[in-house]
This record gives sequence, C-alpha cells and structure tokens, in this order.
Amino acid sequence: MEKRSVVQGAILAGIVAVLPLGVMAQELRVGVAALATSADPHFHRAGYNFDLRENTSDALTYANGVTGDLEPRLAREWKIVGDTEWLLTLEPKAVFASGQPLGADDVIYSICRVRNVPNSPGLYTSFIESVADVTDAGNGQITIRTKTPDPNLLRSLSNIGIVENPTGKTLTFDDSTCGNDNWLETNGFNDGSISTGIGHYKLASFTPDTEIRLERNDSYYGTPAGYQTVTIKSLPDNSARIAALLGNAVDVINAVPINAIDSIETAGNIHLADMPSTLLIFLLPDQHQEPTPKVSGTDGKNPYLDPRVRRALNLAINRDEIAETVMGGMAQPASQIILEGVFGHNPDLAPYPYDPAKARELLAEAGYPDGFSLTLTAPSDRYVNGAQVAQAVAAMLSQIGLDVTLETFPRSIYFNKASAYEYSLYLAGAAADTGEGLSQMINLAATRDSKPGWGGANRGRYSSKVTDGYLEKAQSTLDDAERESLVRAAAKQSHEDDGIIPLYHELGVWAVRDGVHFEPNANLLNIYYTARPE
Repeated sequence: MEKRSVVQGAILAGIVAVLPLGVMAQELRVGVAALATSADPHFHRAGYNFDLRENTSDALTYANGVTGDLEPRLAREWKIVGDTEWLLTLEPKAVFASGQPLGADDVIYSICRVRNVPNSPGLYTSFIESVADVTDAGNGQITIRTKTPDPNLLRSLSNIGIVENPTGKTLTFDDSTCGNDNWLETNGFNDGSISTGIGHYKLASFTPDTEIRLERNDSYYGTPAGYQTVTIKSLPDNSARIAALLGNAVDVINAVPINAIDSIETAGNIHLADMPSTLLIFLLPDQHQEPTPKVSGTDGKNPYLDPRVRRALNLAINRDEIAETVMGGMAQPASQIILEGVFGHNPDLAPYPYDPAKARELLAEAGYPDGFSLTLTAPSDRYVNGAQVAQAVAAMLSQIGLDVTLETFPRSIYFNKASAYEYSLYLAGAAADTGEGLSQMINLAATRDSKPGWGGANRGRYSSKVTDGYLEKAQSTLDDAERESLVRAAAKQSHEDDGIIPLYHELGVWAVRDGVHFEPNANLLNIYYTARPE
C-alpha cells in the first residue's frame, strides 16, 4: 500500500534551484518512432499518448518509471481514512491556462469524462473502475470513495490527466454521465482551442503524424522543465530516425534499432540511455470466434480454442534466439506477463522450453497432423524490430508444419483492425502502466469487457474465471503480501492456460546527443520535463 511522506511535497519545489535560468532557454529536438495520435489526455490508451499526456496534463499523482515510487502531482498529499475512503489535498499553486486555480470540480469532471470520450479506440476506464464517488471535501481537499478496498487507486489515477471543468458547476459523480452532457471535444485539444490541463509544458501545436511542439509552462507550480521548447518529430522509419540524429537534426531518439548501435557508439558525440522495461511483446491467438479470420484447413474450426494448439505455439518459439539474434540482446525472453523484479512477477513459473518436436506432437493430438494455414499479423512501425520479430516467429511456426502468411500494417490501421477482431493471430505489446503487475494482468489477461476497462489489450479474448477471480480479489486486497500472492496465482493460471504467448520484455533504449541529460524509464515513456542541458 502506498505511503506518502510529508517531505515529498517540498521536493518538487526545492529542485528548481538546481537548474540555473540561463540553461533553460533552449530547444530540445526529439525524433520518435510513434507520435501521439491525439492531444486529448483521455482519448486513447496507448503508450505514445501516455507520453504527451504526462508532459502536458498532470494527473493527481505520478508513478515514477525510474524509481518505481508514487509521487505527488496535483494531489500534494493524501491519506487513507478507511478501507474505501481516501482524502486528497489538492496543490494550491496549480493554475490552469485560463488563470483559474485547480478545484475539486475539475477533478470530478475529468474522472467523469474518461467514460464519455466519443470515438475512443481505447478508453481509460479500467483506471477508474474502482471509484464509487468523488466529492468536494472543502478546504482544497477531495474525498474519493472506492467500491471495494483498492490499494492501487492512486497509481491508477496517475494516468488520468486533469482538465479544466467547462460546465461552471460541480458534477455529482456516478458510473455513467455524472448528470452532464457537456464533454470537451477531442478536436479542440488537437487544434489548441482547449487546454490539455496543467503540466510542465503547454501544447504549442499538434500536427498529426508529423510534429508536436511544446512550450514550457512558466506558471507551473512545481519544478520547471529544463527546456523552453520541445519539438517532437514523427520518424517511424528507423533509418530516417538514425540519420536525423547523426545529422544533428534531433537531439534524442527513442526505440533505437538494433543495427544502429555500432554507428551510434562510434559517432563520438552521442551516448545510449537504457533500462529494462515492463513492455511485454506477445502473440495473442483468437480464443473466441468460430470460424476465426485468416485460418484455413481446419474444416471451419478455430484451432486456437484447443489448448493443445496454443501450447504448441508456445513450444515452437525459440525466445532466446529472438532476444539475442533478432533483438541483438536488447530484450529479455519472457514466459509470463510481468517482468522480473516488478510487483506480481511469479518466480516459480518455469520458462517455456523450445521444443518443436513436442509442438508437432500436440498439433497431431489436436487433429492437425498436417498443420493448417494461418496469417500472422503485426504492426510495421510500432515496436523495435517488430516486423523482423514477426518474420522470425513465422519461420519458427512453419517448422512445426504450419503454413504461415505474414502481413503487416502501419499502426494507424493496425490497432483499429485488431479492435474489430479481424486477426486470428497477432503481435502486440502491453506495459505495466501503473508501475506494478496487477494493472498489466488486468489489461492483458482479464476477460475483455467483463468489467469496464478489463482486458483492454486482450483482443484475443482469452477468458478464465479462475484468472479473473484472482485478479478481482487482488484489486480489493490492501495487504501487499496477500495481493502479490493473488497476482502471482493469476499469472500461473494464464501461463497454464497458454492464453497469451509471451515473447520478450523489451529493453528501453534512447540515443542522446552529448550535452543533453535524458532519463530512460521502465515504462518507455518520453519524459521531456526531466531533460536538461548538461
């Protein structure tokens, strides 16, 4: 259970002295593999949108991807009043671009809006699922009541940017519309007519698929950002991203491709910043539809409904070879969802062996001695070496008698198709958005849509009442040891069901021009406000 030290509140303000004003009037230029699809802080639950939100729209708290700690943001302090009641003190110095100070009505409106974002391809509702009520407690405080005890409440709310309430009134919180029909439009955030909230940076311009420009918020209540402006360029092509860095067009790039390591290390004025990440790259087979898309040779059956077929896929993949050869050592082979060292990782789960002979045997037992035809689908521009990994997986599956066709789509198309269940076997990724494993398990292994926000990344629709039961109980268990035991049990069950086919946890790697301090983090977010000239 998170505990908040009184000292923390003073730290944010105190660090300002570390940054002389003269070094802050500069531009940071960044090239990213995937640009945010919207400036709306509640529009789409995806890593590249978390990036922009974290820099421009503070939440009540911040789950630090470097230390793992929960830190104050718009809530300067908090305490647990009872098993299901939290009292939060809002930051009195936090002011919106309009000049209006942060109030309880803004928090209530923002949390209510999460359920009411039109045309969202991935809502943030799982982060607020446990919230039963939010009320103004007076004196700059709010009370949040939960449906059941929720030890990760403030970690979940660290993903919800707080925007200014346009209604002029305090809403009454409920599980639907909160009695309101005046919801800010996503296009207004994108064109700059609506402020994204209170953050280290303000949005200066948003050009989809091209460029985002940020300006330092000089009215920010805490530690000021280290650069006056940040220009974020969309450079999905690996070669173009590397060329921009080596050609001095950008100062930082993320998702460093494997084949660029040598050229970066020999450039002389560029260094690497890296750390293990919670991002799991995995395959998901369709475990719902029959027949399933893009599969033939099965007499109309969905072969992935048979656990023997799913186990065969797991045994057919040489994870060590993918991590070492395809990923150039910049990955850690995975046989479970949660990264080692992260809350909820189960140390008792043995790695899946590479055993193609056993895989062929299992296919024969399932009624497919000659295999069947399938399509493996992957994004072409979302994950480091993602397309190459998919090619390697396709070759491995072919070795057990499966006739595999590989197709790739740009991410702008890929995830919409995945959400429409147009794939039978697809590659994707999911990270621990709150910095611990429970949220990651709920996002990936919980039955999709069994509760609002559950199974957001589970487009294969793996479903287990046993797994769900462990996760549901873990959500309301305040005791850390008991909660971790439940998460580990859920991980064990999903492992035994072969509901997910884990491949590896990606190593987060940035390339940074000398003279720039840039912090990597396990959540693979690009945090621009901690960057500074050296």
